[in-house]
Amino acid sequence: MGKWELKLKLRLPALILLVVTSLFWTLYDRYEGAGPALLFAPALADAARVRGDCSEAGGRLILRVPESGTRASVHFRLPTAADYSHLRVRARVKVDGVVVGTYPWSGARLVFAQYDTKEKWIAGRHRLMEEFGSTDWEPYEKVFETFPDAAYAEVALQQIGSAGSAEFEQIEVLPVRFRASFIGWRVLFTIWWVGFAVYYFPRCRLHQRRLKTLILLNVIAILCGTLMPGVWISQASDQVKEQFRALQSKTAQEKPGAPAQPPAQKEELKVGQMEQFEEWVGGAHRTGHFVLFASLCFLVYLSAALERQHPSYFAKVGGDIMLFAGITESLQFLTLDRKAGVSDLLIDVYGMAAALLLFICILPLVHRRLSKRA
Repeated sequence: MGKWELKLKLRLPALILLVVTSLFWTLYDRYEGAGPALLFAPALADAARVRGDCSEAGGRLILRVPESGTRASVHFRLPTAADYSHLRVRARVKVDGVVVGTYPWSGARLVFAQYDTKEKWIAGRHRLMEEFGSTDWEPYEKVFETFPDAAYAEVALQQIGSAGSAEFEQIEVLPVRFRASFIGWRVLFTIWWVGFAVYYFPRCRLHQRRLKTLILLNVIAILCGTLMPGVWISQASDQVKEQFRALQSKTAQEKPGAPAQPPAQKEELKVGQMEQFEEWVGGAHRTGHFVLFASLCFLVYLSAALERQHPSYFAKVGGDIMLFAGITESLQFLTLDRKAGVSDLLIDVYGMAAALLLFICILPLVHRRLSKRA
């Protein structure tokens, strides 16, 4: 058996477990029903509030915005939503010629909004979908966690772009809870992956690397970011949101001459500002993926160059880092409130590619330094 066959055989168990983990958790539904549906294929007559050009036909709710730009929205109130810890929101949506409105978030949307006892909107994750332009029917599904301060919730269908139409069908809000088998499967897969880590760690020969300390710290940072509970991220985000909101209020108070906005528009603007903040948080998340895998790839390549490794080693270690990226992404299936995403994996690959280009640029300097030492 050749050298490359031996290397592939060594990595084959990790590849198999990676595929098994991804397939199982993609097909396995961690939630089960916890009560009757709070909303199921509602009619327009069931809405608590209707604004603009809204109609229904064949079980579909149709929201249109003419050239004049009159916005359209339908709100369904869920008075018992706070009785459940998790709610699954589903819908199918089709859009036609939706043009971005006043704000970047102004388009065809479906949001699950939660309100406190004073009927004030509670900031947090609430958007199920947002579309612009024209698309055929697409299914959307997301599980929302009810906030401790929530008194009730609303499902809002919106077309707040400057033109176009949006159609909604098969709208459903179902209370759910974690399956009893979910914890058992998480424990089983965790044991498997911990066992593989114990098996593979000495074979990585990290203790022999020139930059072993920096590489190990980079790996730990990636694993901490991968396994960090989503609720911790949300709590940290909410704290910054409060500061962001206070800053917005202070800025508004410093402009006494500004015209007063209608309550509905003011609330919409506030919601949009929070969504803009969510985009910033998402951007920071993507930047973290890029930087951590770029630094890991660069450190491993630099260490290999300092160790005077054969050129074939660089191709092998690049494949190993890609395998590690896939493994770390699949490990998010084992968390309570996070899931793997192909987009994050692509960002990891982009980071590795950037690191490779940087390494190629400085490689002559590394060879020159090694030559002087020799």
